[in-house]
Amino acid sequence: MVSIDVLKFLVTRPKDTVLVYLMKNESDNTYSFVNITRWHICPCRFQSIRDAVSDMDRLKEEGKIIRYEFTN
Repeated sequence: MVSIDVLKFLVTRPKDTVLVYLMKNESDNTYSFVNITRWHICPCRFQSIRDAVSDMDRLKEEGKIIRYEFTN
């Protein structure tokens, strides 16, 4: 089985575009978003990758994110 430690996203918001990593927290095995462009760690913690991506979908529905895409 392949372990995914970091997923990278290019996120377009109404005012800018940022590179965001979804990283696993070693302390409690949850996931957090890290905005690499702004050097900001989101305080939100997610139990799974699916939960984290669902949160981005929610932000997209609310208009806070225009789009996001997986990147290398």
